[in-house]
Amino acid sequence: MNWRIHLSSQAIRDLQILAGEPRRLAVWTQTNHVELYDLAAGIAQFQHQIDAAPVDRDYGGAGWQTFLLRLSDLAGMGCPPRIPTAQAVVYSTADGRSRLFYEGGGRLLMLADGRLYPLGAAAAVDLHPTAGVAAVLDGGGRLSIYRQGVFAGRSDLGLRVSPLRSSAVCIASAGGCIFVSDGRQIVKTDMQGALLRRLEVHYGIRQIACSPDGGRVVTSDSEAGLLRAYRGADLWHSHQRFAQDLVAAAQQVQLLAELPPVSAGISALVLGAGGALGFAMAGVVCMTNVNRMTRLPVL
Repeated sequence: MNWRIHLSSQAIRDLQILAGEPRRLAVWTQTNHVELYDLAAGIAQFQHQIDAAPVDRDYGGAGWQTFLLRLSDLAGMGCPPRIPTAQAVVYSTADGRSRLFYEGGGRLLMLADGRLYPLGAAAAVDLHPTAGVAAVLDGGGRLSIYRQGVFAGRSDLGLRVSPLRSSAVCIASAGGCIFVSDGRQIVKTDMQGALLRRLEVHYGIRQIACSPDGGRVVTSDSEAGLLRAYRGADLWHSHQRFAQDLVAAAQQVQLLAELPPVSAGISALVLGAGGALGFAMAGVVCMTNVNRMTRLPVL
């Protein structure tokens, strides 16, 4: 797998590697448009224009439930793990029984078994795709764990969350761990939020993604467009390469397509099993592998 495709004149909203076989990449070019591609070859399989989400924020109401029901099995892929809408990013378990509604201002609500639970303000969130466990980072650098809407614990991770930096939470769905970043640190916790590892970095982290088994973590930076890969076990920096170089080395799916501008930042990042690495720059999507990055020497 080593391909690229130019899809839009605007930044890609989100990338998701879907569970199951065949392996597919979901590309959200807009809040109401999703396209599916074969993960290995980049062959287009499906595209769908979605009806606009309700304008209200009554997420437990009939309007929102009807909207989400239409997406419960989109092209046989089950419920998408994240659905970007104008009102909120909707995180969902595969069966649709648990959902998070994360609004742009930071307000977070959880819908579990038909009941809507307000979870307060959040700097970053993630939802386990099958277990319904939500990991929520607040503005004070604390990580809260919720199970089916019920508060299960809170850990002070010593993170320094700032509105001037990106924060992120990433649950390793099959690895029993969580990776959290405040833009200058990466921490690894268990599923209860207990601290396992900490790494301070010298650059500004823009995005973070982890493999399903927690064996790898990849970050993008906010300055140079450099992708860095770390071992999940000990957060050792193992690989790195400029995103522009990976795009240039990837096979072009279309006959005619332009490379993203040098100034383009990375708008979406995803990491799958076996080192499968996807990212978007401007309207270009690139699907490659961590092994195509430069391996760093072991000190």
